[in-house]
Amino acid sequence: MKFLIDKYCSNEWKEFINFHKETRQYEKGSYVFEAGEETQGLFIIESGKVKISYKQYDNSSRLIRLANDGDILGHRGFGGNWKYPISAFTLEKTEVSFISVEVFDVVAKANALFSYHLMMFFAEELRKSEAKIKHYPVKNLVARALLDNARAFGFESDKSVKLAYTLTRKDLASKAGTTYETVVRSLAEFNKTGVIKIDGKEIHILDMEKLRQLARPEESHN
Repeated sequence: MKFLIDKYCSNEWKEFINFHKETRQYEKGSYVFEAGEETQGLFIIESGKVKISYKQYDNSSRLIRLANDGDILGHRGFGGNWKYPISAFTLEKTEVSFISVEVFDVVAKANALFSYHLMMFFAEELRKSEAKIKHYPVKNLVARALLDNARAFGFESDKSVKLAYTLTRKDLASKAGTTYETVVRSLAEFNKTGVIKIDGKEIHILDMEKLRQLARPEESHN
């Protein structure tokens, strides 16, 4: 969202957004918003890490996305009954820019190019969501959750293979849609085969290409 504003809005509209946006700060372990709340607007992460989840039929939470600097939150609450269908929870101290529905409405209606690329962004989000509705062996799902962790939060430095932020085993299980015990077994297998290195609660990615192959088995056979 932030890059769309920077690229497709004029300087005048950027100034309009900057004037009307609010800066909000959340401590680690806080909800930016919860599922069922009335949609108030969009949130752009300026700094911090956030996990997005939804309630399943059995009232358990399923982790569906990880968000980092520059990512957008809250867009799934637009349209329909105008309520957030998911929850956003901070993994560390997080600062966001909040853009109200009213401000967003004015900007979107006045900027055709911005609206077009925003629509493309939403379409890509939907495509990615639908692409995940496939059945893979649990090992592959755990690898995908770990790959998503690496892509979302990166590494400690350019030369490091240690994840900058390692999700808890519980969150990895939620992201993979499996159990805590299965994640522990899968990670132990990855560790044994040299794909990763387990360092207490932290994880080092030793073989990114192998992890990608495990996470995307259909691509490795094309």
